[in-house]
Amino acid sequence: MPKPKQQTTWQKVMALGTKDTRHHGVANNLKPDELETIIATIDFFGDEYRQDIFDLKIARYRVFDWLAMRVGGRGGPTSTKVLAYSFIKCEGNVDKFIKDLRETDYDIYVNKEWEKLELTV
Repeated sequence: MPKPKQQTTWQKVMALGTKDTRHHGVANNLKPDELETIIATIDFFGDEYRQDIFDLKIARYRVFDWLAMRVGGRGGPTSTKVLAYSFIKCEGNVDKFIKDLRETDYDIYVNKEWEKLELTV
């Protein structure tokens, strides 16, 4: 009997869309300081974030949609791994995701499990 196929990171992120706590319809309702937390994480890991500002502030994509685009190749690999790992760990709850980004130092995170995450679509 064949083993069940494991979900890709993209599929995991998209599946958590039903748990998204921070949107009205198809638009996110992130507060400025929450957006700043996400952008600061991307910047810290040395990745470009101009597209992310547009996606989250102007286009206001839901967080799981925006993150799935990053996993699909739209963002730098290091910050995308951290963001996807945190989002999956927080089970798609955007409030917990923001809190986790603020409270977990992924640069010195002892576990380093996020580094093993494969950005698969």
